[in-house]
Amino acid sequence: MTGNEKKGYFYVFLTGVFFAFEVIGFKEVFRRFHLSPEMAAFFGVGFAFLVVTPFFLSSAKRRTKVILTIRRDGLILLIGTLSNAMGIVLYYYALKQTDLGPAAILIKTTVLYNVILGVVFLGERFKDREVFGIILSIFGIYLISTLQGQINLISASCILISAFLFAIQSYLIKKYIPEILGLEFAYLRLFLLCVFFLLYALGIGSFAIPEWQTIVILGFCSLLGYFLGRAFYFEAHNYLPISKLNATLLIEPIFLMFVGILFMKEPVDLQKLGGGAIILLGLYLIVFHKRKVKT
Repeated sequence: MTGNEKKGYFYVFLTGVFFAFEVIGFKEVFRRFHLSPEMAAFFGVGFAFLVVTPFFLSSAKRRTKVILTIRRDGLILLIGTLSNAMGIVLYYYALKQTDLGPAAILIKTTVLYNVILGVVFLGERFKDREVFGIILSIFGIYLISTLQGQINLISASCILISAFLFAIQSYLIKKYIPEILGLEFAYLRLFLLCVFFLLYALGIGSFAIPEWQTIVILGFCSLLGYFLGRAFYFEAHNYLPISKLNATLLIEPIFLMFVGILFMKEPVDLQKLGGGAIILLGLYLIVFHKRKVKT
């Protein structure tokens, strides 16, 4: 494993940590409060955008990078964020109706989509061991997604569609942006998400203002996931092929599954634990298995 790969995997590890806190926070808000997915997302990303804006505007160097990102990567940012926004709405809609563990694991079908996009359109290749790892991981995801009473067909379909919409952004970045500015890209993405969720909520007539405590919780979780998590994730694109970006993130839903079991009283069964174990084995084969050097 090269130095760049190690750096990329470290960024992805941080991404998984911050993403996990975001999902847990939003799931808890959906569990306790009657709030639509688009409103939760709007107030979350809006709060995060207001918090980080002074950081970018107070420095001439950071302002220059923001302008450069708009001029150089603006179109990809717009298309990718629009795709992400639609995926977020679908995912949060499903998350409101399913247990945390199955939803968090099923969303990782993004791995399969990224492999297909990377191999078909970017000329990436997998070794046999890595292909087997992907197959194992996807089989584990299937086992967990078919848990009766914990996830339904409509929710599963919404998550599968949202996973594809999430994968599109990674493909566009690897295809058209040679070196991405992760922080600036994540910051501008916050702004575009605010605009999208506001217009969407106004368009369907679901705009509502939650209590300020709820806004703070959503904002803090969004600051971790939507900004810091995404910034590290975008930076990882500079070091790893897209077929491995989300494969590494497969460890995140395992963590979320145990959070759901321990703190949210979600049921425990052999199918869930077995699926998680298979995913970890696939992750090992994809990423952490040492390459043998020929003598």
